[in-house]
Amino acid sequence: MTKATTSQPPTATDPPAGTHQHPAFDPALITRVIDAARRAPSLHNTQPWAWRLEPDRLELRADRERQLLVADPDGHSLMISCGAALALAEVAFRSEGWLVCPDRLPNPDDPDLLARFMDPRSHQSTSADGDQLAAAARRFSERRPFPHRDVPGELVEALRACTDGEGVHSHFPVREEEKLNLAVAVSWADRVERSDAAYVAEMTRWVHDTHVHADDVHVDGVPATAIPRVAAGHPRHTDIPLRDFEVGVSGREQIEADVDEHPLIAILLTESDSPREQLAAGEAMMRLMLQAELVGLASCPLSQAVDLLAFRSRVQTLMGWTAYPQMMLRLGYPPLDQPTANRSPRRPVADQLDVIPAAAG
Repeated sequence: MTKATTSQPPTATDPPAGTHQHPAFDPALITRVIDAARRAPSLHNTQPWAWRLEPDRLELRADRERQLLVADPDGHSLMISCGAALALAEVAFRSEGWLVCPDRLPNPDDPDLLARFMDPRSHQSTSADGDQLAAAARRFSERRPFPHRDVPGELVEALRACTDGEGVHSHFPVREEEKLNLAVAVSWADRVERSDAAYVAEMTRWVHDTHVHADDVHVDGVPATAIPRVAAGHPRHTDIPLRDFEVGVSGREQIEADVDEHPLIAILLTESDSPREQLAAGEAMMRLMLQAELVGLASCPLSQAVDLLAFRSRVQTLMGWTAYPQMMLRLGYPPLDQPTANRSPRRPVADQLDVIPAAAG
């Protein structure tokens, strides 16, 4: 898998390329920005983004070579993942002393150009900026069971508040009927996907196990060490099922037998289902994950029921929502032990970033 470096011809909507390097777009600084942005979560850890740096701008592009053709045929998950990377880039810029507001989907003739950072303004970075950057570095998708401990209402409200944005908001189901309907929708989507041989084959290509292949040097995909392993005859009981990576490979993260968990569930919804709203939902998801990390909570995406348009429509109908579900997450207090082996690796910055030097003269 290689990064996408497709260049589109300039159009009337494209500003002229600059010839002078702006300090905010110094390659060394941008390397640190992308180093933070690459910590964004993505479906099967595909990391479907590419960055392009010019003297006066930084662009975020969709990397279609990393789009999952079976699990993500319409690019919905790609947009969510890229929105998360976009949010982390903003956090990193602020930490570096710059406010650079991205122009989202700036060129209708180039739909793979997802955002363009230009016109940076100086910013006095704060301790809160540094805390968010540190949270981005610590955060990972926690697939292990959460301890039996309810998340206090005030923390739920803090999580809700941080996700609110233009056209996007979060919902935390509390009524038993809501939880049951959601469990039915996710379980159905999970069964449909696991019964699809093409889906299982695609997922298996993105899972790797160094215990079996010692020369496995993947820097993307999901390592077997990040996949929970349940002993035979001791199923994992949870309100909302997680994606079952063990369909293709045995997990290496052994978890407690007969575990029964009731995580906090968050659903991100938008007013429409356009690429712009999907990108915004990814940004909101990342804000929620960072806030969760800052208040001592772990998080993990629950994307089975939103992978496909048919799944999203079924959830919307079953739950009686007028808004469009874009992403679900499970949240809770992390296990007492915090091994780092279950972190999924990330591609080197050099594999994601295309640097265009300033023009001579």
